Amino acid sequence: MAIRKTAEQIKEEILSCLNESPLSTEQIRIKVESNWSTVNNYLEELSKNGKVKEIISTDKAKIYQRVFGDTYFDIPITNEERKKFRALFSLIIKKYKENNKIPNKTELAKTAVKVINSKESCLSELPVVWYLYGAIPLMIADPSQDYQEGYVFEHEQKINKIIEIFIKENYHKKTKQIQKEQHIEYKDRLYRLVDDFLELTEAPSWNKEKIFETLNEFCIICPIDEEFKEVFWLTERFVSTVRKLSYFDNLENNRTKIRSTFDSIWKFIATYNFYKTISVKKRFSDKNLLKLYLRNPLVIRRTCAEEALSELYSIYLSKIDDREISISPEVQKIREIMQDWTGED
Repeated sequence: MAIRKTAEQIKEEILSCLNESPLSTEQIRIKVESNWSTVNNYLEELSKNGKVKEIISTDKAKIYQRVFGDTYFDIPITNEERKKFRALFSLIIKKYKENNKIPNKTELAKTAVKVINSKESCLSELPVVWYLYGAIPLMIADPSQDYQEGYVFEHEQKINKIIEIFIKENYHKKTKQIQKEQHIEYKDRLYRLVDDFLELTEAPSWNKEKIFETLNEFCIICPIDEEFKEVFWLTERFVSTVRKLSYFDNLENNRTKIRSTFDSIWKFIATYNFYKTISVKKRFSDKNLLKLYLRNPLVIRRTCAEEALSELYSIYLSKIDDREISISPEVQKIREIMQDWTGED
């Protein structure tokens, strides 16, 4: 006779089976060996409690994903990776405190990337991805967390040395400078152009020639991907719209809208970059599975970018409607003759 499982046991099994990948209600039902109604009710309860989230809902099926809360887009990492990340973050925060400073999120993340990418650390298996502001650990770096872990690295002394050097070199630098220097170090031209564009558009007076030089190069090296055609299409249309707008108005008069539109487009492109950089890693090479995690963020950010671009284009159209059209004396004479014939202007 089978032992009857408690509600807590079933919910724990549901969470456990979602550790590796998102699953449909029916797939979960089979794994936990319970009836559909019970599993569905517990999934709704877990969803309300923020432990799982529904990522696809159709008439035929609902697909759920586990919420980890400590990784970007709740993409799963192994327990071993989580322990190593936590131990690494703990070492970094400790070293910063020894230098009378508490790191911000960027400093913690960039220091971690520096350690992971250093051969001496032997931590290259820890997943690093490229996102909004460059290379970051897949596990979210949060200085407010207590990362005290009982994990001891084999090469801890070398790791501490890398951390110390990074802190010394970047102690007095601002966040933007640290990000920019990382983009230069890893020779990522796309991110460097984003830095250049934002810097140019933060200036009180805009250098239109340099702005278009930067945008043109950004458009040239923008990824062209048959799976994500919108990446290039949105970029190309943005550059074209800004150039057209410049014919009728000073770009500075529309700086807020231009910058916010670029920001929306970049968030979509950066999410695409996240997908591309993580998909090259062997463990995340199942693109169909990866798209389940990133489907909603990509759709939402693409929609926001399209709406922002549409609003910017409307500003351009309004400038066309408001422009004064000069009429030559010959055309004016013809219009007067036509008016005499028809009685209309």
